[in-house]
Amino acid sequence: MLVFDFDGVLHDSRARAWRCYQDARREMELWALPDLPGPGDLPIIYQGVLTTSLTRWIDFETAERFWKRHAQLTALAAGDEPHGVIPELVGPLAGLAAGPGYAVVTGSHHTTVHTLLARDLAPEAMPQVLLSRDEPGSKTDKLRNLRTSYGAGAYVGDTGSDVRHAHAAGLTAIAVAYGYASRKDLTAAGPDRILAAPADLAAWCRTRTTGQEPAPAPPRTL
Repeated sequence: MLVFDFDGVLHDSRARAWRCYQDARREMELWALPDLPGPGDLPIIYQGVLTTSLTRWIDFETAERFWKRHAQLTALAAGDEPHGVIPELVGPLAGLAAGPGYAVVTGSHHTTVHTLLARDLAPEAMPQVLLSRDEPGSKTDKLRNLRTSYGAGAYVGDTGSDVRHAHAAGLTAIAVAYGYASRKDLTAAGPDRILAAPADLAAWCRTRTTGQEPAPAPPRTL
């Protein structure tokens, strides 16, 4: 079984996350937090361990309240998303569902993630297990349980925090560089592999169902 994070990996929620970050910052009057010009600036706050990523500017308890409110706002705004699953990943997820199986472990709300997945995936292509912030336990605990109960071997995430959770749970850590964190932060966390684009993740997922690595691209002729 493979395990995926949702936001920034299977679903591109960066614009929504940025809008809700700015809204929560204004609502809670947390002017010490950086004013992010656009979604491309999210790596400024998604650094290191997510639970402490804002403590460069505010105290831990306030940061916890901020992330809770941010999750609420992003859930409320999810209905405006044009897509559920990044298009290149719909087919590979269906292949995994029919083969070794896959799970999703996310910091978003269960209902929101399930609804967005179901927009683009047939019922038989949905994840075997979906664990969200609404279920008890840390991300490391959930990943460790999936390794023990389902033989999960790898976790695909988009932040340094995801990489650290994967390794703490005894899983291979696969990082994608098109999500919330910078490549520098991902590299510092020490993932086992970094995939640059959704197409690269799609190809990697297909190797999990076929057992074959994709053929190298032919050399370009000048």
